[in-house]
Amino acid sequence: MIPKGLFSQLALIILSGLLIFTYIKPSLVRVKETEDRISLYKEQRMKVQGVNDKLVTLKAAVDNVSETDQKNLLVYMPNTVDTIAVPRDIKSISDDAGVVLDEVRYIGPIKQNIGTELDEAVKNKPEAHVFEVSFKGSYEQIKKTLASFEKNVYPLEVHELHIEEQEGGFLKASLKLHTYNRYLPDNK
Repeated sequence: MIPKGLFSQLALIILSGLLIFTYIKPSLVRVKETEDRISLYKEQRMKVQGVNDKLVTLKAAVDNVSETDQKNLLVYMPNTVDTIAVPRDIKSISDDAGVVLDEVRYIGPIKQNIGTELDEAVKNKPEAHVFEVSFKGSYEQIKKTLASFEKNVYPLEVHELHIEEQEGGFLKASLKLHTYNRYLPDNK
């Protein structure tokens, strides 16, 4: 039976409007929210998959490093700094360049304050060890010595350099050299 009266038709229109606003519209909103979450999940999953793919590629590259290259890396960035070999190498470099070596002194590692989240990035960096060196020679001999430090098989970085004029036209160079040992993660 279809109502034919005006009030019956108005009541049906109001009832259908209430049905739309109380049931259908909230259901559509929930469906839209669910679709948005699914879309966001898919987008984030694609990003994670991209990171995983890159990680697999990088791991494969690390695994493909030859044994010779690994040995060379261990020479260039040893696990520990040999505090006897480094001064011996500095003396050898000085002798080859023709300068008169006055002093080589091991100062020690540079201590890093680790405690904050920002400092955690510093924790994973190589540890610097400082050597103070002083020698005398001509300008050309000092240049040759510094160039030889750059060509060494492990890093010898000049961080401070003071040059003074001496009697007889010679120069005295005092410098601080940094060398590094490789960061080794804690075995936990």
